[in-house]
Amino acid sequence: MEIEATCMVEAAGKIIHKSGITSLSIESMGAEMKIDHSLLYPYFAKNEDILMLLLLSLDNEINQVIKDTRCWGGPPEEELKFLFESIHKLFEIKPYYLPVIFSSQLIERNTGLQNTLIRIKISVRAYLLEIIDQGKNETTFKNLMSSKSLVNQILKSFRSFMNEQRLVTKMVSDIENLKPIKNQDYQSNSNQ
Repeated sequence: MEIEATCMVEAAGKIIHKSGITSLSIESMGAEMKIDHSLLYPYFAKNEDILMLLLLSLDNEINQVIKDTRCWGGPPEEELKFLFESIHKLFEIKPYYLPVIFSSQLIERNTGLQNTLIRIKISVRAYLLEIIDQGKNETTFKNLMSSKSLVNQILKSFRSFMNEQRLVTKMVSDIENLKPIKNQDYQSNSNQ
């Protein structure tokens, strides 16, 4: 049985959204996909392989965003805006990427995951440098700070913003997962 990577990514995303990243396992993937989890063993030798699939999927999507932004070819300030709007939209549509990116304890245990995340960051950083340098050459960007420092500041701010988004998404998910308190249970507890 051939299982498409997009189906596995979506199933992993649903698990992360419903139960958190620590609930992600080959067994939970099987349950989410309504298949015997043993059918996933040709794809995943261990649970961390699922995280790798998610990071590789994110890497592809980020590279596509960069490619689309390059093809769009607007002026540097508009290109910068378009890039971050596109990345933000990606994380809005697929918020399950955020816990993976921000899960330092899971990623620190696996050098393959670390290297993939570093590759994603290098791609974004290199493209941002390209945009900032172009803007400086055209005198659109007149900041005296080095391009590298500007890129670091931009990425730091965006990371902080996306971390806040992740926390809000987690809070909403936690609220959705709360079981409603029956009215009489609430009244009996409040009378005590």
